[in-house]
Amino acid sequence: MDILTLGIGRHMDVIMYVLYSEDKLFIMNMVRKATCEVADENECEELKMVLQHDDNLLLYKCLFFLMLDFHHPFRYWVLQDNNGLGLKPVCAQKALRFLRVLRDEIIPNFLVNESLRLDDFERTIKIEYIRS
Repeated sequence: MDILTLGIGRHMDVIMYVLYSEDKLFIMNMVRKATCEVADENECEELKMVLQHDDNLLLYKCLFFLMLDFHHPFRYWVLQDNNGLGLKPVCAQKALRFLRVLRDEIIPNFLVNESLRLDDFERTIKIEYIRS
């Protein structure tokens, strides 16, 4: 079953869907594409090695937000071009506030603080996205 068949899109935008769904195939395919583009553009084959952990949905969810911040075409797709998925569009005002907090606070804190785990990163993102 896909998003359109399930009718979930009436209630969630793509960011909420990534945060709260367990749609492993959808999330992994989307993140894999963006991550491979970044790896190819920056000649960083090591980044592709992270994608070998296809049993870890949490890792892919966290990569989604790293790519959202880092990869402009992916961010544009998430915020503008995903209407064919059956999900609500992301609110522009909400996205603006959230992306600022993601870039200025959440990601730097996660990358610097080695005691933070992936689930801490995800929890912080959930809190800030709802707060936005």
